[in-house]
Amino acid sequence: MKNKGFSLVELIIVIAIMAILAAAIAPALIRYIDKSRKADDVTAGGTINSAVSAALANEDAYDELQNWSNTIVAVVSKGGMTASGSAFKDELEANLDQKVAPKYKKEDQAAFYVYADANHKISVVIGKASRAAPATDYVNWGMQPSIGKSYK
Repeated sequence: MKNKGFSLVELIIVIAIMAILAAAIAPALIRYIDKSRKADDVTAGGTINSAVSAALANEDAYDELQNWSNTIVAVVSKGGMTASGSAFKDELEANLDQKVAPKYKKEDQAAFYVYADANHKISVVIGKASRAAPATDYVNWGMQPSIGKSYK
C-alpha cells in the first residue's frame, strides 16, 4: 500500500515543534514591544517638553507661570489636555497639535504630567494621578529633561 499523506504522528510532531518555537520566541517579542512603547513615550515626553517651551515664549503664558512653583502645570493624556492658566493652555494647545498618550501600559500609566519647580524649571513625568511629588517621581518616571530609571 502506498501512502500519499502524512501520518497522525508526523503531524503531531510538527505541531509540537511549532509550539516549542512559538514559546521560545514569545518572550523576546513581548520585550521588543515593551521597549518600543517605552521609546514612543520618551519621544512623546520630548514633544510635550518642546510644546511647553514654545508656549512659554508667549509673554502672557510665561507671566502665568510666574505664580506657579512645585506644582503640576499641565496634564496631557489620551482624553485631551488640562493646563493651569488660560493663556498657557491656549499656547500649549496650539503647539501640541496631536493627542499624546502613554503607550507603555505595564505600570498602568495614565498621563504625562508637566511640573514647574520653584526655579520655573519644567519637567515632564509619566504616571498616575495618585503619584504625589515630582522629585520622587522623576527618579523613576521622568521623561524630560532626562529619562528615569523605569524607562531606560
